[in-house]
Amino acid sequence: MTAAFRRRGRASVAVHLAALLGYALLTVVMTWPLAQVVTTAIPGDSFDGWQNFWNLWWVKLALVDRVQNPYTTDLLYYPTGVGLYFHTLNPFNALVTLPVQLGAGLFAAYNSVVLLSWVLAGYGTFLLTQWMLRGAPFGASTAARLGAWLAGAIFTFAPVHMAHLLGHMQVMALQWLPFYALALLRAVTQSRRGVSWRRDGALAGLFLILAGLCDWYFVLYLLLLTGVVIVWSWLTTVWTGGKLWRKLAAPIGPAALAGAIFAVVLAPVLGPMVVEATRSAFMIRPARDLYLYSASLLDFLIPNRLHTLWRPESFMWPGNQIAPVSERTISLGYTALALALVAVTRMRRRTGLWVVAAVFFVLVAMGPALHAGSITWESLPAATLTGATWSPYGVLNRLVPFMRISRSVSRFAILVQMSVAVLAGMGLAHLAARRRARVALALAAGVLALVLAEDWVAPYPVSPPDTPEVYTHIAEQPGTGAVLNLPMNYDRPGYLLYQTVHGKPLTVAYISRDDPRTLTERVPVLQHFRHLGPDILADDPARVGRTVLADLGVEWVVLDRYKMPEGDERTVTTGLAEAILAWQQPWYEDERVTVYRLAALETLQPYLMLGPLGWGPWQGEADPPYRAVGPDGAEVWLRHASAAATVRVTYRGAGTVAAGDATAMLAQADSPATVDVPVTGDRLLFRGDGALEIVRLELLH
Repeated sequence: MTAAFRRRGRASVAVHLAALLGYALLTVVMTWPLAQVVTTAIPGDSFDGWQNFWNLWWVKLALVDRVQNPYTTDLLYYPTGVGLYFHTLNPFNALVTLPVQLGAGLFAAYNSVVLLSWVLAGYGTFLLTQWMLRGAPFGASTAARLGAWLAGAIFTFAPVHMAHLLGHMQVMALQWLPFYALALLRAVTQSRRGVSWRRDGALAGLFLILAGLCDWYFVLYLLLLTGVVIVWSWLTTVWTGGKLWRKLAAPIGPAALAGAIFAVVLAPVLGPMVVEATRSAFMIRPARDLYLYSASLLDFLIPNRLHTLWRPESFMWPGNQIAPVSERTISLGYTALALALVAVTRMRRRTGLWVVAAVFFVLVAMGPALHAGSITWESLPAATLTGATWSPYGVLNRLVPFMRISRSVSRFAILVQMSVAVLAGMGLAHLAARRRARVALALAAGVLALVLAEDWVAPYPVSPPDTPEVYTHIAEQPGTGAVLNLPMNYDRPGYLLYQTVHGKPLTVAYISRDDPRTLTERVPVLQHFRHLGPDILADDPARVGRTVLADLGVEWVVLDRYKMPEGDERTVTTGLAEAILAWQQPWYEDERVTVYRLAALETLQPYLMLGPLGWGPWQGEADPPYRAVGPDGAEVWLRHASAAATVRVTYRGAGTVAAGDATAMLAQADSPATVDVPVTGDRLLFRGDGALEIVRLELLH
């Protein structure tokens, strides 16, 4: 090894270390004041962040303390438990920060994910752009390095990335996307040249695995990007000629190898997901959501909505007016677009792939209906209610298996931003080429200042925990009885934060995809708390409430007044709790919370509960409210009932109801009709061929 070679090696290492250090320092600056509260708070808006905080806690508990599969848990929706295969568990982040969690706690672990994600996202884009600038006239020049580093800064500090720092850990961990793109492009290029590509193809598979362990959305994005790369490779093959059949096959091998490695390694997770998706549809969001969470073309072009100077007024700027601000903050940045235009006009042979990728993902991110202006409730097209449109997204929705499981369509903007970042880095490299080093550095510094000025979001909001002290006392109590947190008219991730303190099971919880087989909307008392009134089950909650809570294993009922604004949310929730627990004295009470500790129950009251499958969602706005019976039927279970019981059924439509060996007809009724059904067993089975609506079910005594 010559001295010159060693010097070049040391210089190369220094460049990469400087790149990493630069991204780390800018991460501290752009997320300020997070560095000041790294062990006491998390970034964001005190909502979804606590869900991801819980994810870190649960994966550690499952793998280290319990030694079990982290994709199922009995600590949520106790006592049935729930699967987490379609929950945003992002186990990579929990695993990689496990030493931090063990040594410094959950807050430090969460915030170390932020540092890791922002630094590696920038560095991956730096490597990708530097590879795109390989060969003459750039090579390892200062201009190429400056352009590549700027590309990383544009991508990792982009509004789309900073917006998901509000709480979407699985989305902010997007660092493996540029690494996958680099490995795939290297492998395809090597395959086209007839040299060994398997190492880079295998690396692409590894990065696809890592992306999947952060967010399943990323797997979908990268599969579509792979399709773009394959098509682009074919098009450029036709243009350049040569051995056509070999070049057409060239991109298939690397893509297939990456996909095979991904499928084999993650088969233990993918297998149950595929089985579940073929049996149930709870993970598929309503078609309307695909429209509501889509991007307008304006969302890409307006300034950064989260910018310090004009938030929160900017949240109402034109573009998508419906989705949360984190889903519509996707501004590409004017400096980045200007540099990308330089690259496109001056470096056409190098930029074609990224232009095609940017345009393709813009169209996909716009969802089932292409909007150049604002998206509002009034502009909701009727076609989007079924998802049957012929937009690029609508076509892909038909062709790509399980694509409907993803809801937040605007997140395809991440691939748009990555494409624009690479193009912008190439544009800066072109402008800096053939200039003296000092001039090139000054140019790059000026451009970086413009980019950061556009992306500026500091001071970024941070969320300290609001955990009431009583949960520490509950943690000290023996037993594994469940905690019922009230209110529960919608799911609050703050209850997950509290569980990381008390460690008891939760009766109701917050996960990414509600599973209808849990008991939240199947038993009368939880139904009442959920809907702030009765569902189709007419059992009196004051009569059956303690029995239901005993069956659910509830030991602790916590009413949190800070989470109940004035109105029905507070009066109905508090009134129900007082009616059910009228005989019970509070175990603890202060200005914020009232805590009841329930003793064992000797006398159990009979009640009805819905079976786990076949029931449509509660149609509370209808007149009268109802639940539809699915095409495969739906069951009602009798709990603690006598040997012979009668259920009064109020229904609309037509169908049958089976009770034991007997079947009764429910004659066609256009308005609610009532029939009494004798029950000799413990179940009723309703069938209606999709035309039966149950309005009320009452157990007669």
